[in-house]
Amino acid sequence: MTERLPDVPRQSAFFFDFDGTLVPIAPRPDLVAVEPRVRDVLAALSEQFDGALAIVTGRPLDVVDGFMAPLQLATAAEHGSIRRDAAGGMHVDPGNAAAVEAAHTALEAFAKDKPGLLLERKRSSIALHYRARPELAAACEAAVETVVADNPELVILPGKMVFELKPKGVDKGEAVRAFLGEAPFRGRTPVFIGDDVTDEHAFAVVNALRGISVKIDDGATLAQYRTDRKGLFDWLFQLVERV
Repeated sequence: MTERLPDVPRQSAFFFDFDGTLVPIAPRPDLVAVEPRVRDVLAALSEQFDGALAIVTGRPLDVVDGFMAPLQLATAAEHGSIRRDAAGGMHVDPGNAAAVEAAHTALEAFAKDKPGLLLERKRSSIALHYRARPELAAACEAAVETVVADNPELVILPGKMVFELKPKGVDKGEAVRAFLGEAPFRGRTPVFIGDDVTDEHAFAVVNALRGISVKIDDGATLAQYRTDRKGLFDWLFQLVERV
């Protein structure tokens, strides 16, 4: 279902999820392709809204930068555990390196004899992808639950064909709050666009702040609006062209 998306105040701040929002989800994380129109509309929005635009993603920072080059934006990576502000300053959550490493070791043993599973090790989190082996969803869920029981400093963040393990207290909602406490985001109406369960923390924060939350495609959500990627980009280009 695609809804008519609202106009936004001139003093707005934009926050975008990456996979499933700016780019279609691919069979493997390294296979996504960024269309030229994505960079074009983000650059135009950033200019029109005084630089108040950021990517908020579970991806590592260097990976996002590689996909978006030459455009470099304020970015909260790994769900906010690593955050580059609009001025280029870096903010790194210390996380719990020992728990993350222990979890990685356990999941590596689980995945090694199951072709098609992809275990992605990030700086402060781990993602177990099962898109190529959907029949292993229950086994993967049981494995990550066991790992978290042994490492209670971590929490499970389910997504589309993936389970992520990350330190407690780190999520996209907190990343949005952090940006909104800084220039050029401070005092603006937040607009968050995402597609997955991992974006629900951000939707909740934005709704509480009387902002605008947009869910891409189907699935239960706290977001106020829903559209598909075509509807999203039609809307974004309309916002750019309105002046």
